[in-house]
Amino acid sequence: MHIVTLTADEVDDLLYLTRANEADDLHQTLAELSQKYGCETETVLEACIDPATGNSVLHYCSANGLAELLQTLLGHSKTSDLSGKAPDRAQLINRRNAQGNTPLHWAAYNGHLAVVKLLVDAGADMWVKNAAGHLAMFEAERADKSEVVQYLLETGGRAVEQTGREGAASAEDEAEVQADGEGVGNGTAKTKAQAEGGVEVEMEDAGASG
Repeated sequence: MHIVTLTADEVDDLLYLTRANEADDLHQTLAELSQKYGCETETVLEACIDPATGNSVLHYCSANGLAELLQTLLGHSKTSDLSGKAPDRAQLINRRNAQGNTPLHWAAYNGHLAVVKLLVDAGADMWVKNAAGHLAMFEAERADKSEVVQYLLETGGRAVEQTGREGAASAEDEAEVQADGEGVGNGTAKTKAQAEGGVEVEMEDAGASG
């Protein structure tokens, strides 16, 4: 998979079409750019990053709960290249924006459970921390998204039990999972970052305008 550099207008178009959930136009534009640059669609998605915010197409899908569109976009990265191997989706799925937030952070904070599940199933790393030192499950907890918190706690708990797994939780992450688990439903969950007054990271639904 080779690297391409999109123009500012091309990046703006792709991000706008995603935020506006104009799925047909988005897929058509992706196909046109893929043909223009002679690359796979995933390569275009990798190159589509807002230079000011670091946000990707997946960030906006996640922020706005666009599960159907996200599933389609994730499907592009399952196609094989000339070597017969499917490209690694980890870089795209776990990309951190300027505030260190991954698509999973945004989906969790905004309570989009279906998107959270899609991301985790696709290989999203739930142990990535943002610039404030917060896991996605912590962002869901502070936003009072109980269903997302419960899902991530259960998923994280299973991961903690899998010793030796690449990307497994650290001792600090395990403690955070346990702390969140004790506070689910009563608003008492506190992580080390919260107790130390971690920096608040704003994550809101990303509308089509602006």
